[in-house]
Amino acid sequence: MENKVFSLINYVGHKSKILDQVLSCFPDSIDGTFWDIFCGSSVVGLSANFKKVNFVDNNQHLVNLYSHLRDEDFLATLESMIEEYNLTNSSKKPRSEYLKDPRIGVCTWQGEKIKNLHLDKLNEAGYRELLDKYNTLNMRGVDAAAAYMILTLYGRNSNVSIKKDGKLSGGVGPLDFSIKARKKYFEHLDVMKGRDLNWVHGSFSDINPEEGDFVYLDPPYLASGYKYGGWKEKDETDLLDWIDSLSCPWALSNTLASGDKENKLLMKWSKKYKVIPVEKKYRVWASKKKGTAKRKKKRNLEVLIVPAELSSVCKVA
Repeated sequence: MENKVFSLINYVGHKSKILDQVLSCFPDSIDGTFWDIFCGSSVVGLSANFKKVNFVDNNQHLVNLYSHLRDEDFLATLESMIEEYNLTNSSKKPRSEYLKDPRIGVCTWQGEKIKNLHLDKLNEAGYRELLDKYNTLNMRGVDAAAAYMILTLYGRNSNVSIKKDGKLSGGVGPLDFSIKARKKYFEHLDVMKGRDLNWVHGSFSDINPEEGDFVYLDPPYLASGYKYGGWKEKDETDLLDWIDSLSCPWALSNTLASGDKENKLLMKWSKKYKVIPVEKKYRVWASKKKGTAKRKKKRNLEVLIVPAELSSVCKVA
């Protein structure tokens, strides 16, 4: 796919690694709108060859980020904010130069003290200050978009959490706005050109796709050990009933089982449709770690579910 992009902010659950498999089950063209529901990183909707795309997510911070990504002053605002809060910017200054700073210190790796190769010690104070300002100043528009991108990229595990009161919470991580991150930003701008793209803050129940549309859904996985803001069986049931009522084609990403957990509700419901296994490989270096090797032996039945009439389109079916 010439439009294919990878997650801009390494958002949790992004589909960058399995994009080809997901996109292979989409029609070549549609008459109406493509809906990317639970859009998260938005990589599916951006990578699909559809001109009009509506992205839907209940993370208002994320929706605001992507809504302002094409603003002409976005990058300038982002880099000005990085400088204002005295954060590292390895897209401009080599990471190797930052690592010469004595504040970097050492860390423990497999029981041994080694030189720290992370940027967390340099960014910790500025990160905390920006996080506090984001929560207390009630940022809006492009300022909020740039700040959220920084807080995510620089955050621990490339993540910043949302508390029940809507404020953000998290700690600083090892990364920053790198050469790779800058490259992905410009790749996003390229695939956005000439397209009707809209980000909507809401849920699947807030929208009504029409007959000529196509809907893709990537909801929280009940069988996953990751907590997605309290997604429960009632939410799953409501979603599956909503999908049953659609008058247009759709595709659903999900997991039937992960480790010792099974989504029996989804297993039963999916028997009405075409279930396509999704292959997901671990990095070679990661497979050498004990935790990852152990995880690989467990079940991870990630799937793409589509209606019967769409199964003939799927190139991996």
